[in-house]
Amino acid sequence: MLNLDRHRMPSKILQLTDLHLMADRNAVLKGVNTRNTLIDVLRFAREQDESDECEFDFILLTGDLAHDEQLATYEQLRELLGDWVSRCRLIPGNHDDRASIRKVFPELVLANAEFITFSEETAGWRLIGLDSHVDGEVYGRIDNTQLDWLATELSTHIAQPTILFIHHPPVPVNSAWLDRIGLHNAKALIEVVRSCSQIRAICTGHVHQEFSEILQGVQILTTPSTGVQFLPHQDELICDSIPPGFRIFRLDGGVFESHVVRLPDKPSAPVPRK
Repeated sequence: MLNLDRHRMPSKILQLTDLHLMADRNAVLKGVNTRNTLIDVLRFAREQDESDECEFDFILLTGDLAHDEQLATYEQLRELLGDWVSRCRLIPGNHDDRASIRKVFPELVLANAEFITFSEETAGWRLIGLDSHVDGEVYGRIDNTQLDWLATELSTHIAQPTILFIHHPPVPVNSAWLDRIGLHNAKALIEVVRSCSQIRAICTGHVHQEFSEILQGVQILTTPSTGVQFLPHQDELICDSIPPGFRIFRLDGGVFESHVVRLPDKPSAPVPRK
């Protein structure tokens, strides 16, 4: 059961990113069956959830949910998420298809909205998801319409400490090839962040690795993929053998804590729980 009194209770948030799921259940990406690793991650995350007195209030999926942009892929994802769907909030990555997301997850997106975003309150905090998808491109961008929406959300909820979620990181992660395909208008987003002191963190995916930096008092975090991992500090794509993972946030009063959890090994995928 969800925490009903979210503005007073502490909150626990799960972030999953870069699932790269494919309609072909036997397909592999860089030697990894991303469906099997996602099943393993979901099983392990459920174990974390059930062993803690505080359940996940939200499961945030921060882009590249699909790799092939097929409708059937998103239908698979919904099946795998099972009873967690109502707790999910999502934003697209560069590999995603907005139309398919809207069709498969209609209750999680705003009808007739150009972008797929979210803004939620939990434990007195504000969680805001931004849509950095650019059709046909690998890099990300947030246009002025969405920046205006963000500024309005921040001014409306100025008393709430806030975490922003976006697929593409707004800062370099010190891997040349990844830095070329990050958020291309990051300066515009940073200007909004600079003017709003309630923003405590920006958390992203896209880079398939864990990274942390402080930018003008704001914690910048990236989260590992549920599938393929990229070796940090490289000039070109090199895969890492480290296991897949996810990120957990705990929000309590004006304080947040966050850490990455990785699979302890690479077990064969069990039958998903529905």
